Amino acid sequence: MKLKSSLLMLMLSMGIFAQDKSEFIYASLEAQHASELKASHPELIDIITTHNDVTIAHLHPEAAHELHQKILSHGPGYLMHPSKEAAINKIKNVKEQSRTVLQFTIDQQAFVRQVLDEVSQSNIEEVMLALEAFGTRYHTSVQANQSAEYVKQTWENIIALYGRENDVSVRLVNHNNTPMKSVVVTINGTQTPNEYVIIGGHLDSTVGGWDKSFAPGSDDDASGIATITEALRVLLANNFQPNRTVEIMAYAAEEIGLVGSNEIATSYRNQNKNVVAFVQFDMTNFKGSSQDVYLATDSFINNALNLYLIELMEEYNSSGHHQFTYGTTRCNYGCSDHYSWAVNNFPAAFPFEASFDDSNMNIHTSYDTFELIGDASHSVKFAKLAIEFLVETAKHTGTLSASNISSSKNQFYLNHKTLGFELASVQKITSASILNVAGQKVMSRFHLNSKDQLDLNSLSQGGYILILETQDGQKITHKFVLK
Repeated sequence: MKLKSSLLMLMLSMGIFAQDKSEFIYASLEAQHASELKASHPELIDIITTHNDVTIAHLHPEAAHELHQKILSHGPGYLMHPSKEAAINKIKNVKEQSRTVLQFTIDQQAFVRQVLDEVSQSNIEEVMLALEAFGTRYHTSVQANQSAEYVKQTWENIIALYGRENDVSVRLVNHNNTPMKSVVVTINGTQTPNEYVIIGGHLDSTVGGWDKSFAPGSDDDASGIATITEALRVLLANNFQPNRTVEIMAYAAEEIGLVGSNEIATSYRNQNKNVVAFVQFDMTNFKGSSQDVYLATDSFINNALNLYLIELMEEYNSSGHHQFTYGTTRCNYGCSDHYSWAVNNFPAAFPFEASFDDSNMNIHTSYDTFELIGDASHSVKFAKLAIEFLVETAKHTGTLSASNISSSKNQFYLNHKTLGFELASVQKITSASILNVAGQKVMSRFHLNSKDQLDLNSLSQGGYILILETQDGQKITHKFVLK
């Protein structure tokens, strides 16, 4: 698609000419997008090299708005690097991601179902409105670090309210490529503290053009910060003590190239920290599509982690008071902070508020306000997903309920292209469905026995999830990989 805008005239009117590249940065972006940007606005970008469909370029930060308006529907569309050498090294050393996510289980039903009832829409709205009230959170503004201090204080207040100062802490993170600070809360793990389960969202906001003094950023991404704040509150209110260490992060300077998350994720990789999974919450409050939660399925997304999120939603959100629906979408290269973790070889996923074709058209404008949406009912669903993910992935220290122990006796086996199962219950299976990593149903069978088999010869190699529904409405899930 062709890029068209008045940005060049704006740059000329501001006295910024092509030969002045003092504000240019080194960045990686999708090769096709780099080519389109070069053809349309050569004054914004110098292409350095391309490797595996990723281009290293020297570009002006305002190129992000060109990418956002004309190519992408979210995020900066590029990853900022401190130097040309660092950028080239990063894209040439992306390794195949670990499949350890396949070992994640669901066995915390009693605790999860108890705490889901406590998610508060009004609490989410309060944080969104407070962040919007800063006027702007653009990374170089005074308000940017004021908002970081607000988040830090809010999280510290939650910790103090529930008496968790001994095992939960909050820190501000300084960065090299932005004056804005990120905020990180850590809940120490009780059994395997060197394994990390992380969720995050970005704290900064932006608008197109040169005047960033009013960038309310209600949906993008005050909604995500409010969502993960409510997840923290609910978990600490219920004395959540994870086996693995849990961290919740509010990132600086996402809008100019994922700066805060990339510096943190890179430091974790350099320290050999074991991040078993990362999930991003960036824009959670605009319901623009028929389904509620859309999982990004880009090539850098961890397929096994997507399957696990589907498994969680089937377990906890397929019926009843906490019901919501899900679909899949594509968000493109560098569209949010999960990419920082993926490019540093950590399993990452990104549940989003809508299909990207239907996402909030007011983001990156002065119209991204809470008033235009009116409430935070959509964000409530994401807060519940965040809680489900953290509890089931990090595990709550304590005993399992009888129903959980019973479900653990279900047996599954994969023999070439045959998937067999034997359930602890003797109930009939009313339906069996198999979904692929894109969330598409690729097989359906009906009226099976509690001990039965499925012929998988029609399926290609890859990751899948089996969903069995019993006569009494119980759902049983099982992830597997065909090789």
